[in-house]
Amino acid sequence: ASGRTYRFEATRRVWDNLDIDPDSVSVDSADAPCPLRFVVDARAELGMTPDTEAMFLRELSNTLRQDTELARLYGDLDAKTLITLPARTLHAALEGHPKAVANKGRLGWGTADLGAYAPEYARPIQLFWLAVDRDLLRSGHSRDVDEAHVLAEVLGTDAANALKLRAEHAGAPADHVLLPVHPWQWHAHLEQGFVVEIAQNRLIPLGRYGPDFVATPSLRTLTPINGGPYEVKLSLGILNTSAWRGMPGKYIEHGGALSDWLDGLVQSDPQLNGRVTVLREALGHWVAHPILSDCPDAPYRHHEMLGAIWRETACAKAGAHRQAVMAAALFHQGACGTPLAQAYAQAAAISIDVWLKALFETTVVPLWHLLCRYGVGFIAHGQNVTVILENNVPVGMALKDFQGDLDLVDQDFPEMCDLDPAIRALLPRKPPPYIIHDIQTAHFVTVLRFLSAALARAGQIEETQFYGLLRDVLLEYRAAHPELAARHTLFDLFAREMPKVCINKVRLSIGYGDSGARPLPARGTDLANPLAITAHKQPEVPYTAMSTVP
Repeated sequence: ASGRTYRFEATRRVWDNLDIDPDSVSVDSADAPCPLRFVVDARAELGMTPDTEAMFLRELSNTLRQDTELARLYGDLDAKTLITLPARTLHAALEGHPKAVANKGRLGWGTADLGAYAPEYARPIQLFWLAVDRDLLRSGHSRDVDEAHVLAEVLGTDAANALKLRAEHAGAPADHVLLPVHPWQWHAHLEQGFVVEIAQNRLIPLGRYGPDFVATPSLRTLTPINGGPYEVKLSLGILNTSAWRGMPGKYIEHGGALSDWLDGLVQSDPQLNGRVTVLREALGHWVAHPILSDCPDAPYRHHEMLGAIWRETACAKAGAHRQAVMAAALFHQGACGTPLAQAYAQAAAISIDVWLKALFETTVVPLWHLLCRYGVGFIAHGQNVTVILENNVPVGMALKDFQGDLDLVDQDFPEMCDLDPAIRALLPRKPPPYIIHDIQTAHFVTVLRFLSAALARAGQIEETQFYGLLRDVLLEYRAAHPELAARHTLFDLFAREMPKVCINKVRLSIGYGDSGARPLPARGTDLANPLAITAHKQPEVPYTAMSTVP
């Protein structure tokens, strides 16, 4: 409607998405393209309100700024170099959730905050500690784990005792709990937001203390630089990707018991044992704000200001001779244009199809098995799934983040009978046609879609062959488990069509106003399922477009 014409060349991929050649984009046949100007030019087509458009431009501009920083810091590293980096350094080079356009909006942080706390800079972060009245807390822990154990593992016995002594000297009663917070969160939100509790000595600041941590791509999860056994997930009062990054309290009490139950399933199941590692939530605390607790309908971000979860780290669980890399790293490309999955296969001296078969057998098959046998669905996006590599070949995966990223089927399978009824009532219950999207949308579309396209661009494997290989691996698993035939039909991965779930259009339609609950994805036009159509091999089709519609 603006009269501007955007031209580009692209390949239509198997998910019916256009994989655009960035060098081919032009505006009115002359101008260099500007993503921010595109939003204004496409105002009528995008349909945002003026206030939403302005905030989206801010998020997009923030993202572009950090993209230029990533290029400056890591843009010269080729794939062969990237795969030799320590996991925390490799993860710092990643670009964020690719299906979210403004994936580094980080509303609430300025450039000084980014320089200190954003993962791409990998700056050391020392935790800020509080002594908190136990009556303010909702707490939970894993079996055979308590606060003293976690503090000793994280700080060392002598340093843990020294922190307790610091709390005593600050006037904290003996039953106050030592709780870490993100240093930015303390200064930006907590020091003012809990002014009454601080005055009453129910919340006592102790300052920065202990070993250094570094931010992961999820921002609020910090991993220890010294390779310790636990990482910590903390509340952050910033808006990023799709939601405010606080900490919901309702899962904290049961997080340890839930991860223990999942770990027990894995350990006792021959299909999973040795392939799947559950990163257990050892200890969690969440603080209920005494005043805001009496405002239950207040926007969710005000209820999630203060919480912490200590969780096992993938690197420590994988062991010294294995690598633990986020699934999002596999489609990341080095300066040479090579996706890291290709680089790992080359380093292992095996073909890409052999490498992919190992990947599918150790990630997708266990995800489907957990759903079919136990009715458990994981939202398995590229930061929740960690691939375990040995000699550069996938041999397993680690799963984490059960705080809102885990669902149960809405049927009571016998295999879940030993799950605490309180946990069963707490978790979202979804019917089979919905919970299957924890695999299809969260993993196939969010991870494998970008991996298959990257490998196709690199000339490694056609997408139809990629998904044909995945289909064959899943069919082999299905044939090996006839006792689950009814469940395989219930959770069908091979239907001709599957719903398309959209996250970008949700932000464009609902805007940035506060709400009582996190936003839910929107439904798009149904997709042709590549697992159902790979038997009819179709060439990837070059596509040239001239359009005024995005």
